[in-house]
Amino acid sequence: MAERTPDFLLGATNVYRTKNYIVKQRVTVHTDADNTSWLFSRDTYYCRTPRRDREYEAVFAGEGKRIPSSMHIRMYLN
Repeated sequence: MAERTPDFLLGATNVYRTKNYIVKQRVTVHTDADNTSWLFSRDTYYCRTPRRDREYEAVFAGEGKRIPSSMHIRMYLN
């Protein structure tokens, strides 16, 4: 059987874990007309489950850290 890629890894720039969630960050840079740059983050919060924790631990060590950004959008999934 082929292994599937965990949903929290698809399209992620950064992934980290909190007490209740595994968080996928998709970070992008926007530069406006006067060459000012802004860092945006679209964060998706996945409820931690035993399966997701195993998948996370297979790829990462530790809890990880959030990449700071100028603005972020959050979405929560079960």
